Amino acid sequence: MASSRQQPQTNPKPTEDFIYTDLYNAICERHLPPETKLGEAMLAEHYGVSRTIIRQVLLRLSSDRLVKLEPRRGAFIARLTLEEARQIYEAWRLVEAAIIQDVTVSISPQEIAELHSLVAAERVACDEQNYPLLLRLSIQFHMQLADLCSNQFLGRFLKELIPQTSLAYFYEIHKMPICTKDEHREILECVIAGNAEAAVNAARQHLDGIEAALNARATLDRQISLADKLNAGILPQRKGHGDDF
Repeated sequence: MASSRQQPQTNPKPTEDFIYTDLYNAICERHLPPETKLGEAMLAEHYGVSRTIIRQVLLRLSSDRLVKLEPRRGAFIARLTLEEARQIYEAWRLVEAAIIQDVTVSISPQEIAELHSLVAAERVACDEQNYPLLLRLSIQFHMQLADLCSNQFLGRFLKELIPQTSLAYFYEIHKMPICTKDEHREILECVIAGNAEAAVNAARQHLDGIEAALNARATLDRQISLADKLNAGILPQRKGHGDDF
């Protein structure tokens, strides 16, 4: 007679997509600063997966230009020079202007509601001084605008470009213009009103303000190793999530 005793359940290991998203968000939220070495063995142990999976994740992050792979040295968080950061913002302004003009004539009520919810979440994060979350939500606002663009090439280019700004450590997060007034809400309201020109101008002023905060003399805090970050719980060990992340 078979035993009716239940077998102990085991938590599934994190998927490659989950680990990729986890590290992607950690970079965008500036938990992992430029030049941080991403040791394969350490990450494999942390997530409880094989080094092969970690290697694939690092390769994907390298394709995003968020990680640099150096022969015989390993993987490191990439870094932007001040001039590279300025060039990215210049390209961002040009591409987003075309995206906003497209989105203004096609945005749906559901898409408006989703962007309103995102802007509201940004305000809460700012009021609570949760700057890592604010950074991620700020990026998400522009990424969602890119997703709404009917020109998939424009949208794809902007979505590849924006995350790289997380590598520019030349300004203090709490001085970002988004925390002084609801600039994303202003952009959205202009889009809703069907005024593409005003929306483009608001977006340009928003990016101008962020770029103006760039400071070549700013420096990183003391370099913290990946081990220190893991021990501090910056990348909490997650189990049992599967594909839900």
